[in-house]
Amino acid sequence: MQTQNRLREPFLIVLITVIVLTFLSFIPTEFRVGQYQMKKVDLFSEVRHQSKHIVFPLPDVVFADAIRDSLARVLREKELYGIASFSKDTLGAMDRFYMALLQTKKAKKKTRIAYFGDSMVEGDLLTMDLRSFFQQDFGGSGVGFVPITSIVAGFRTTIIHSFSSDWTDYNFNDGGGPDHPLGPSGHCFLASGGSYVKYKGSKYSGSFNQVKLYYGSGKADCRVNVTTDAGTSEVALSESKAVNEAVLNSSPTAAISMSFSCPGVNIYGASFEGPSGVYVDNYAFRGNSGLTLTAVPMNIYRGFDEYFSYDLIVLHYGLNAVGHKVKSYAWYFDAFKKVVEHISASYPSASILIIGMSDKGYKEGGEWKTEPDIPVFVEQQKKLARETGVAFWNLYENMGGYNSMKEWVEGDTAYANRDYAHPNHRGATRMAKMLYKKIMDGFKEYEAKLE
Repeated sequence: MQTQNRLREPFLIVLITVIVLTFLSFIPTEFRVGQYQMKKVDLFSEVRHQSKHIVFPLPDVVFADAIRDSLARVLREKELYGIASFSKDTLGAMDRFYMALLQTKKAKKKTRIAYFGDSMVEGDLLTMDLRSFFQQDFGGSGVGFVPITSIVAGFRTTIIHSFSSDWTDYNFNDGGGPDHPLGPSGHCFLASGGSYVKYKGSKYSGSFNQVKLYYGSGKADCRVNVTTDAGTSEVALSESKAVNEAVLNSSPTAAISMSFSCPGVNIYGASFEGPSGVYVDNYAFRGNSGLTLTAVPMNIYRGFDEYFSYDLIVLHYGLNAVGHKVKSYAWYFDAFKKVVEHISASYPSASILIIGMSDKGYKEGGEWKTEPDIPVFVEQQKKLARETGVAFWNLYENMGGYNSMKEWVEGDTAYANRDYAHPNHRGATRMAKMLYKKIMDGFKEYEAKLE
């Protein structure tokens, strides 16, 4: 009996210890007494440990779609080179763009990209580097489209931009109505008696080879005084289409100013470009979730496309949709699906690429970590790309996945601001490099298929 009791005692001691530690693991145990610091007791710390890339449960439909798809569909979906093609026909979702890029490479044609986004890309962040990479490899000179006024004109470094304070700005926030339809930038401007705008080349842009003005229905008495290095001239804006173009200079100039006498005429902005190469138009609008893109009438989108002939439309949103207290995003994806359909119908000859949102920090218990909804939100963006037959790139995973924004902010080299949401200039360049590499990998694969 004594032997049995001695065997039972260690077992009971271990059992009681486990029970006590288990209890302590579920209650706060941190406290300090003088120099003594009691740490958190957590018997299950190793079990609880989450890897850098957390796998969240996804709706069954995400997997069910893949199971039902044919082998050909699955192969098209495969994220070769980082960009997934969810095309619903034999032409890949990015092939129209790659086709145009090949023509630029071989025949010096123009390739044009419209990059729609929120504050992630305002001030030409990310797009300035993406544009530079393309222009270094394929040619081109100029920053593309720039609106008449901008709240980030003092922040943008790719062009020096100033304007009078008397412009009326109809935009996504205020609306323009049928009399003042908004342009792709989300703005429509109305001049008063002495309204002017000035653009000057920066170290980035250099001189302007071609400057073109875009405006709505004109009137016979609408005039613009244009001043360049060659002097001052008067240009009459008298066209009557929904979107019109006026070429303002025919030789390089270091600066250009425009003074308007155009009461009642909708003015959209100017484009700075050359005769060939690749151009990236930055259509950033702060605080935008992307849903307001349907506020731009289809005839306005198409009117711009008559002149720009877009080959790729990039949709980069999510930062203003994800929030810790949002219970469901079903409403958002239903609405964003209509956005993609509206853009697809407006630019039928262009490829469309959805950029999955980047990581975003959420502060909990004094510590920054990934907003829990983001991995699921990104998967839903991918699902939306599949349903609409467009391309998708997962920025969240490419920048490092779970807690990557924390690393971008707190690392030895800071790549993001301390709001744990927005990249700084270095971070935007890093994102642009990643995206450009993935696009070029896909382009090389496209070229190889043609050989």
